[in-house]
Amino acid sequence: MSKLMRLTLAILLIGLVSMLSACGKTEPEQAVVQEVEQAVSEVQGPAVAEETFELYGDYAIDISNLGMALTFYLRIAEDDTFVLSANRAFSDDRGSGTIGELDGTYLMIYADSTPDRSKTATFERVGPNLIFRSILPYGSANISFEKEDDDNPEIIYQLTGDKYVYEEYYDTYLGFGSVDGARYDYVLQLGAGAKYKLVVNYSLGEGLPVYEEMGSFRISGGGILITPAGGEELAGSILADGALELEVRPEDTLDRTKVLFRVATTAEHAGTWHGQGEAGITARLDLDYFGGYDFTSTQQDESYAEAGAFAVTQGVITFTTEGQETPLSGTKAGYVLRASLNGFDWVLYDEAILGEFTGGTMVNEAYLATLQTDADGSYTLTIVDQDRDSTELVNEAGVFTILPGPMSYVLTLTHDETVRVGDIWPSGFNMTFDIDGTNYSFLLTK
Repeated sequence: MSKLMRLTLAILLIGLVSMLSACGKTEPEQAVVQEVEQAVSEVQGPAVAEETFELYGDYAIDISNLGMALTFYLRIAEDDTFVLSANRAFSDDRGSGTIGELDGTYLMIYADSTPDRSKTATFERVGPNLIFRSILPYGSANISFEKEDDDNPEIIYQLTGDKYVYEEYYDTYLGFGSVDGARYDYVLQLGAGAKYKLVVNYSLGEGLPVYEEMGSFRISGGGILITPAGGEELAGSILADGALELEVRPEDTLDRTKVLFRVATTAEHAGTWHGQGEAGITARLDLDYFGGYDFTSTQQDESYAEAGAFAVTQGVITFTTEGQETPLSGTKAGYVLRASLNGFDWVLYDEAILGEFTGGTMVNEAYLATLQTDADGSYTLTIVDQDRDSTELVNEAGVFTILPGPMSYVLTLTHDETVRVGDIWPSGFNMTFDIDGTNYSFLLTK
């Protein structure tokens, strides 16, 4: 029997013990608990000394990998009551109740649960975080607790609650370095659940990251320690100014090297934006991690470039060009940035939502959609039936708009009197298209 199957069987046995206990038959309980401990030991390996975390506190629940670009929040109080909310201010109640525990399995009992219609959820604890083992009711929705990766069925995404621990260190950090003449940019993110993500790129040129790494971190003795997924714990330093020194890989085939990381003050706004105006004039705006910007525009054989500093406050973005004192202001909301630069009023779009996106239906029909979004706010859409020699079902062009929605930003495609809408997810677009009077959902990715 595999280790995972033994662990699963042991957990099921706990459920059996619970039922036996209700009937007054509790003798097998200790043996079952020992079986669980042995199974967990075999799956996780030798026990190591770990920091103890309290159950009470705030948790972030990110369900992007489970099919929706949404993060909501769970607060557990010291009296074992809980509340779910769409925001961390917990100003709205999307589910509340009390929590009980038996041999490491926790049961959430909702306040509106009744004997006739039970409303519960279960979870276990791993370090500071929660792993849900059943559907989680959230408002009127029921959130699935696991999902197979669309491209690799061996990868199973789990519903987790990431606790806010070491929160004073949560930020995006930027580092630089060179190895054998190659220069690298390192972007390190520390976040909820004591988790980190490292992305490494070449300093010059564009393209996919050359290395990515995820794992966990902890703060101890005035220092920081990181544990890469599947690796051993590595010690780092926290400097007096808040900078971090860590040994990280520039590439998978290279040894770890010490890199100095500093807080990227404008990380949430960093990125590339594109616009296209009349007469073929194009623009590109790059916002960096430390409040700097570069703007270029091109019209036929003429080009213009400027650089300076930017700042964002409550959706208003200001640009102060090098050598000038008076800033120019614009607006930045979601994936759209509006600003007057080089004498033109620009509507610029985040690079993440521009380009060619393709994908099929989320049901059995062999429909394939291709959506092209361009920097002038236009789009083209084709949908073909792959089972009928790629017969075209839709072929249209129009304009797109982006507005905030209840859970994510919404992309709207308008062609004459036809309007199609969908949500913008981190992975692409979740679109709904009408085909011959039937609505089909498509997940479109680059």
